[in-house]
Amino acid sequence: MSGTGQGDRLRVLFVNRMLCLERGGGETFDLEISQVLRERFGVDVEYLSGAPAFGRAPKALAGATCLHTPWLKRFPWDRVKGGWRVRQAEFEWFERRAARWIAEREGRWDVIQVCELPELVHWLKAKGAKTPVVMRMTAPNYYDRLGGAREADALVASGMSIETMRARGVEAADVPNAVDTERFRPAGPEEKAAARREWGIGENAFAVVYPARLQGFKDHRTLLSAWAGVVRAVEGAVLLLAGDGPLREPLEAQAAELGLGKSVRFLGEVPNERLPGLLRAADAGVISSEYESFCFAAIEMMATGLPVATTDCGWVPRLVEDGAGLIVPVKGAAELAGALEKLAGNEALRTRMGATARHLAETRHTWPASAEKLLAVYSSVLRAKGR
Repeated sequence: MSGTGQGDRLRVLFVNRMLCLERGGGETFDLEISQVLRERFGVDVEYLSGAPAFGRAPKALAGATCLHTPWLKRFPWDRVKGGWRVRQAEFEWFERRAARWIAEREGRWDVIQVCELPELVHWLKAKGAKTPVVMRMTAPNYYDRLGGAREADALVASGMSIETMRARGVEAADVPNAVDTERFRPAGPEEKAAARREWGIGENAFAVVYPARLQGFKDHRTLLSAWAGVVRAVEGAVLLLAGDGPLREPLEAQAAELGLGKSVRFLGEVPNERLPGLLRAADAGVISSEYESFCFAAIEMMATGLPVATTDCGWVPRLVEDGAGLIVPVKGAAELAGALEKLAGNEALRTRMGATARHLAETRHTWPASAEKLLAVYSSVLRAKGR
């Protein structure tokens, strides 16, 4: 695709408030797809992210500019009455600063790609910015008091977000989440043994991994309740919780109350470069969420060749329903324990489901295919602007 900038290269600014603060689905999408755009399609990419009001951003990212705004990392916004307003205020502060910063540099980019920041879109349009704005919606329950979503030049989404938005009469292009199947791949026997030694997992232990922020909707509480049943039935089973968040202390207290001891390991936030190795050390993956609009963790585990035990939490069952995993009710601790025990006791089943999971990841969830769809959206909005 030809661009309109210097040297006829397309210039794109990715705006994602959390990109240099925490790693989640929206951040994974922007980082992965922008890398493919740059390396495979020759797009010039820059990033605009947030940073704490005081001090540096926790994560350095080449090509990123960070704007300092308030950030209460440990605030449990999804479990405190009215807590979402605090989180929303943080985002709005960033959106207003970002709009001023971008408007002062009007014409520097051909497209501005925004990760679900509708007020940023509104303020850019209010300032008369002419650069097309494409906004990706990460969840269907987005908050948009100023109507910024309707002002965007195009919306993109995936999974449950697409279906929910279209049911509301809001059109969005389907640009699916994907996975790097070269980084996330099954391990041979020697590689798996080495990965287990690195993470301190016994050779014969049944190891289950759950990469997820420690937030309410991920429902680690139900998972820990289920795990109490698993460890009674499966000797030496280990649950690996990769992620951090405001609920870490209460979850650690719950694990202690259940007497789970060393069978549960709170690993904290695992660096992205180490995550594939952690997944290769496991025998199965688990998703205990109350709701997922898509779920990167699921397709990363699938690409690694892991069977996935998941709650019926939105889009994830559609990812694994063709023989890549087991599906149980949301908050079904007993059922989740049963599914994990079934996987623990049947290596042939794990192998068969893992192979299916890998095949589905390779054939349905690749970044180059998603990048081409996003470039088509860019082409459309640029044509509409006469560029």
